[in-house]
Amino acid sequence: MRARASSSRTKLRTALKALLGVLIVTVLLWRVNLQAIGLALASYSWPWLLAALLVISASWPVAAARWALLIRKVQFLHILDLTMIGQFYSIVFPGQVAGEFVKAYRLGKGNIDAERLAATVLLDRILGLIALLLVASVGLLLSKQRVPDTISFVFAGLTVVLICSLLALRLGAVHKLAISMIARLQHTRLREYALSVRRAVDAWRGFTEIPLRLAASFFLGVLFQMLGVAMLAILAANLGILLALADWAWIAGVVSLAVLLPVSVGGIGLREGALVGCLGFLGVAPERALALSFGVFALTLVGALTGGMLEMIEVVRKRPSSMVQR
Repeated sequence: MRARASSSRTKLRTALKALLGVLIVTVLLWRVNLQAIGLALASYSWPWLLAALLVISASWPVAAARWALLIRKVQFLHILDLTMIGQFYSIVFPGQVAGEFVKAYRLGKGNIDAERLAATVLLDRILGLIALLLVASVGLLLSKQRVPDTISFVFAGLTVVLICSLLALRLGAVHKLAISMIARLQHTRLREYALSVRRAVDAWRGFTEIPLRLAASFFLGVLFQMLGVAMLAILAANLGILLALADWAWIAGVVSLAVLLPVSVGGIGLREGALVGCLGFLGVAPERALALSFGVFALTLVGALTGGMLEMIEVVRKRPSSMVQR
């Protein structure tokens, strides 16, 4: 009964978040000229779309290589498959947490060092976010536009928090505090997870003691973000939205942070709202901003569908073996 109730609540939350995303898009469409959006979408041309697709496709192996630096001893093609499958679940479920969870579960399943492998997923995400904030902050510094100070404060604050969370366990006092808190878990209902948490903490601290590998992973994260900025600029240029790359850098940062919020499915609504807000501040018509958002989402779906096909292949591959066992 509890499992059914939990499943029902999960489905209800997902439905509500999907409804929220659709509601935001509906409100945005209600306030703009639909004919102008149609004309903007019709201005997309295949050469530009293919160029943007090639750029975003190049970012997928870069993301896998960034993660692979932290894992080692795992075939790169397997890591690339998991990276794409993670994209699929990030689109299907609210936010991007589901995709990260699937990656951690699939990689750690059946491995004696599952906790260490799970820690690499979180570490990879933090390094990627720091790279995102760095690229966006550089864009703000180089931009000739008068961007609200609030955005700079958010970028700076998040960067400090992420760097502190990344390196905190290197401090003896913080490590001892974490170990003492884990020891308390052994006297609660969560005691069966205490050992796994301890292994994850030790693995995290071990990763921070190999700065060269972290630095290499971080620079691949910067490359990944720059490819994302280039993709956004290409699609925008096709729509006649011509801005400096520095501006696209901070705009991409704002949009990426908005999509991370687990309040909609696939970032629907949040992506559109963020782009309309940022580009509207720079004098771009909301119709063009929405057309750009739809183009970005279409390319994101290409990556998600690729991951979905890989997931289907994996399911079909496992089905015969399960039938033989029966």
